Amino acid sequence: MTRRQFLATTAAAVSAGNRLRGRSPCVLLDLQRGCLRESVAGYTAVFQPRVVRAHMPGIPHCAVVLVPAALEISPVAARAIVRCLHAGATVILESAAGFLDQRAFGTERAVLRDYFGITVEPPVRLWPRQTPYVDYLWPYAAKLRDFSRVLPLGPPAGEPIAWVDNLPVALKRRSGRGTLIFLGSPVGPALWAGDAEATRWLSAVLATVS
Repeated sequence: MTRRQFLATTAAAVSAGNRLRGRSPCVLLDLQRGCLRESVAGYTAVFQPRVVRAHMPGIPHCAVVLVPAALEISPVAARAIVRCLHAGATVILESAAGFLDQRAFGTERAVLRDYFGITVEPPVRLWPRQTPYVDYLWPYAAKLRDFSRVLPLGPPAGEPIAWVDNLPVALKRRSGRGTLIFLGSPVGPALWAGDAEATRWLSAVLATVS
């Protein structure tokens, strides 16, 4: 990446963050022990959202809710996210359930199904492989580095927006008055590592929020 491209990417991220913090607030739901900390650090560093911890009462009214690399979404947190969707928010829900043991994965799989209508298949371990990228098709075509394990999607529950090895691993769909964007391959750790393409792609996603 050239210096010009890097500066353009950074400007896009700052612009998206400023817009969301101004007219359209952006909130990050920190699940604390129930998520991967490097993903929380990545979203926080790049977009500087308002952070709400899972034990706090509810999520304030906002345009965007970020849920980084979720390992365990409690029923209380799940209901709070659903309320945000019904109120018209865009929710970016990353799942890191691919890193759980079989029993914990089964529990989280049930939460995704029962609260969000998303069916996921058992996780797929990607490393080592020749092409360490997830192919995103929306909001533009992009290749983002994978995070070693992904959750393939089951029967369609929305529009697939990313694929890896011919497996759909991300989707978007209307939910209530809002939009749910589900990522079966966490992007937050790439943000934390300073990946410019991941920053540019997430900025473009946030720019679609009216």
